[in-house]
Amino acid sequence: MKTLRKNQFKKIRLRAFILGIFLLSLNAHWTLILESVWYAWPTDAVPFSTVIFLIFFVGILNILVKKIAPKIALNYGEITTLYIMMSISSGIANWNMLAAAIPITGHAFWFATPENEWKQLIWQHLPNWLTIWDHQVLRDYYEGKSSFLSKQHIWGWALPVLAWTTFSSVFFSTMTLISILLRKQWTDHERLTFPVIQMPGAMMNPKSGFFQSRLIWIGFAISGTIVLINGMHFFFPQIPYVPVKRQHIDRFFVEKPWNAAMPMKISFYPFIIGLGFMMPLDLCFSAWFFYLLTRIELVLISATGIRTSAGFPYFHQQMFGAMLVVFSFYLWNGRQHFKHVIIQTIHGPSQKDALEPLSYRTTVIGVLICFVFMIFFCVWMGMSLWFAIVYLLLFYVIAVTITRIRVELGLPVHDFEGMDPRTNLPLIFGSRNLGTRNLASSMMFKWAETGDLNPHPMPHQLEGFKMADHAHADRQRFMISMLVAVVLSCLITFLSTLTTYYKIGANSSYLTRWYGSDPFNTLHRYITLPQAPNLGAISAMGIGGAIGSLLMILRAKLIWWPFHALGYILSDSWAMYNLWSCVLISWLLKWAILKRGSLKAFQSALPFFWGLILGDFIIGGSWLAIGVIFDLRQIYIFYL
Repeated sequence: MKTLRKNQFKKIRLRAFILGIFLLSLNAHWTLILESVWYAWPTDAVPFSTVIFLIFFVGILNILVKKIAPKIALNYGEITTLYIMMSISSGIANWNMLAAAIPITGHAFWFATPENEWKQLIWQHLPNWLTIWDHQVLRDYYEGKSSFLSKQHIWGWALPVLAWTTFSSVFFSTMTLISILLRKQWTDHERLTFPVIQMPGAMMNPKSGFFQSRLIWIGFAISGTIVLINGMHFFFPQIPYVPVKRQHIDRFFVEKPWNAAMPMKISFYPFIIGLGFMMPLDLCFSAWFFYLLTRIELVLISATGIRTSAGFPYFHQQMFGAMLVVFSFYLWNGRQHFKHVIIQTIHGPSQKDALEPLSYRTTVIGVLICFVFMIFFCVWMGMSLWFAIVYLLLFYVIAVTITRIRVELGLPVHDFEGMDPRTNLPLIFGSRNLGTRNLASSMMFKWAETGDLNPHPMPHQLEGFKMADHAHADRQRFMISMLVAVVLSCLITFLSTLTTYYKIGANSSYLTRWYGSDPFNTLHRYITLPQAPNLGAISAMGIGGAIGSLLMILRAKLIWWPFHALGYILSDSWAMYNLWSCVLISWLLKWAILKRGSLKAFQSALPFFWGLILGDFIIGGSWLAIGVIFDLRQIYIFYL
């Protein structure tokens, strides 16, 4: 991509900021309602269906405005700004991210019983300023039929909400700053493909001819018809159902050793097939290949009768070790760029970097200030200094690795289950050695490591800078819009969720029980059954690291090498468990087109697969919107 001069960037006007704030608020509340009441989970795959749904109609309306009053119509960069602000709001305001902080706040106090001994074992280790002790405030929250907008409720939640909003705003804003440091290396130097944003980017680009493509509407018609039929089947069972959702195949493998590979699922989601088609061919192959390899490994273990310990063969710990190594490789590959960043931080910005959203000096200082604040916050919670530093560093190692998976691999789902610090640090150091205060404090961060990091906001931030460049949008104003989206999304998460649950009662949702009980049950186990370091898990991390190193080295040395370490990291993930068959179909289709045709044939076929994505999201999003508008608690959910 050619370098732009400052006067070539298009300004993002105030009207776009105001509209973006309105849309992100609407989208955040819609997302939280869908997940907390309908269990629709629109944030379990990217791009987010609710965001595509809203930006689709914003785009159509903008086309009409251009014809009537072109001066007030939004430009390409402004529509891109709306898209990223809404994407960030979905990435934060959901039950696999910040919303999960709410049930943790009062669960240990409301559900304490003589049998679970939480009062004696746990209460003393929880920070007062992050928890709710008031019985009446908790009663109305769990039982409902009340209003959050009462003086007692607002004051009861004020300190925890203020504290978590402040911390989470800093936590996610730091990711924006890190994205600035990574932007030039990954977009300009390595020229990664950013597969996930190709379809929404084309849809928002007025010069792409997106809506004039016949293939897009053919793909739209196919996937949209499937979702329409299945939605009608939900209300009228006599209408046939098109089986595209995930289905268990365990019944076909009931005998040993084959049943060791179970559970397994197959699915045929049109939008996943469409997204998979945009993934690089070797990475697409690696994703499904390594998943099937783990199933074969389980069959061989069963067939040979190897006596295993609990957790063996420690797939998640293998992936954790590989992740640490792969992260280190990417730092090493970018060493010249990061050396330049350090030089600019010490000696001041150069003219060469004048077009960055922030100077590297300002960005690095900002990251350091944010990190110091977060360390102070964690220590104040009760963590020891060394544990807080390691814990936070691992958060950002995971964030950067997930971002790399998105911008290089393009897989729409990346849960990272079992690879979080809260799980692996006790395995490495032993829960006995970490101490109860460290363990209790880490449980309060369940919201940041739910085991389902599919909606993680950092990939959207780096993808946003890439989209802004395509739209020639002002990078500084674009960055400001992302930071505004972060802060507002954090605040809206608490206000929207508390308003909803004071009305319907948190006891009506299994989410509050699950996200509330899991960390305290785990903490109870750590206290009553303290463990030494798990040598088996540590060994698995070492093996995973070695395999990850080997895969990265071979890929660097052999241009034909088809196996990628990112595929290995995802091999035992929820994503591959549910979607491997979709990724396999995408790979077969892309391989066949490239084999029989050419790169030109692949590019010609792209609009059809974009249409598959769009049809799923627009018709599926319409069903979800109908459910919210008419308060239909049972509605067809096109995904999951």
